[in-house]
Amino acid sequence: MENNDLQKKNNRNRELFQNTLVQASAFLVVILCAILFFFLIFSYNTWTGKLAYVISGLKSILIGIGIAYLLNPIVGSLEKKIHKIYKHPKKIKKANVVIRATSSIVVVLAAVTISGVVLYTILPQVVFSISALIRNFPHYVDEITALIQSNKGLHEFLDNVLTNASEVIAEWLNENVLQNIQNYVTYAASGVLSAVSVLVDVLIGVIISIYVLCSMRTFAGQGKKIVYAFFNKQHAHMILTSMRKSNEIFGGFISGKLLDSLIIGILCFVGLSLLRMPYIALISVIVGVTNVIPFFGPYIGMVPSTLLVMLVDFRKGVIVLVFIIILQQLDGNVIGPKILGKSTGLSAFWVVFSVMFFGKIWGVLGMLFGVPVFGVIYYMAETYVNFRLSQRNLPTDTESYKGLDYFADDGTPISNDGKKTKKELRKEEQRELRRQWMEENREAFERWALEHRKKEDEKKEGEQ
Repeated sequence: MENNDLQKKNNRNRELFQNTLVQASAFLVVILCAILFFFLIFSYNTWTGKLAYVISGLKSILIGIGIAYLLNPIVGSLEKKIHKIYKHPKKIKKANVVIRATSSIVVVLAAVTISGVVLYTILPQVVFSISALIRNFPHYVDEITALIQSNKGLHEFLDNVLTNASEVIAEWLNENVLQNIQNYVTYAASGVLSAVSVLVDVLIGVIISIYVLCSMRTFAGQGKKIVYAFFNKQHAHMILTSMRKSNEIFGGFISGKLLDSLIIGILCFVGLSLLRMPYIALISVIVGVTNVIPFFGPYIGMVPSTLLVMLVDFRKGVIVLVFIIILQQLDGNVIGPKILGKSTGLSAFWVVFSVMFFGKIWGVLGMLFGVPVFGVIYYMAETYVNFRLSQRNLPTDTESYKGLDYFADDGTPISNDGKKTKKELRKEEQRELRRQWMEENREAFERWALEHRKKEDEKKEGEQ
């Protein structure tokens, strides 16, 4: 007896020690996370500078990974079609490697060829449009000057503005431009070298993308292996499911948005050609490129495009403005939803929020990739919240919480006015009627149950 009491006491002490150790470990982890968080905030410039330095060294590899990520769905589709042709190869493993490599090389070469043809077709026209704009710029200035001089009130207003502005500009030129002109020349030269460096990085990235595409399944398998090595099966399954959904959101949005912008650029080129507008190629490129930015992109591209045409002809500028508005409405209501669908699962408010928030943090890249990044964050948060609600036996759909005040102890939702909803009142009434019926017929039910039990007992005795 004493040994049992001593063993129980030892078990309780062991459990107490384990609980204390877990709590202390959790407390230590929280403190370390807090220290790391404040370090990242107060040392923002330091670690972002080092991160930028590391990224600059891996630029070619990152470009290759990006190209491979965009082309992987096409490679997978081509690979399936080749497998259908060669259904039963003799050496399956070797055949899979060859088919994957062949699909990767074909798709990358096709993408490079199409990109080259598009650039070869568009770039000369864009250069011609820019050259024409530069040649005609003095003429546009003369027209604007004549328009201002014909309006006396506007002329006096702009004269005062220009007089004040000229002093500020002269001071700025003396203090900044003239003293730093050598630096600007250096920046211009470095800009040319940077353009050449970027071109070299892209070419190397194209070659790297082939190797990445060929090894995509190997990398995926290694990643899953690491996840299962460090987490139990349930957590590993949850992590891999989240990663698949994140890939679906991010990849679907990026590839879909690029395709959507390409279609809008082509439609803009065709429409402006039919309308016989100036600077067709330049405006089409502006509209197509800016359309990649969600929500704000169409408006960003619409303003400079309209102003360019208005310099030539005000009436044509208005026509271009109306045309671009119609084109963007077509994209927002027909083309975009068909291609993108609900890939991110975000409402219009969260799209605007993500573009503004990540645009403030990461600039143009934040405006481009902010929506899919926030879509992934939103999905993970929603999944975790639904999981916690299901553990508490509470509904996971948002509709159940509209007009809700609180849940009663039995899980009944109470509306905002403090009263139960009609549906819950009807269920409660039905429950009460069933209870009353059971009370009224309890004696008859017990008598029937007793008789049924006697018959069962008699039947068993007869069988024996």
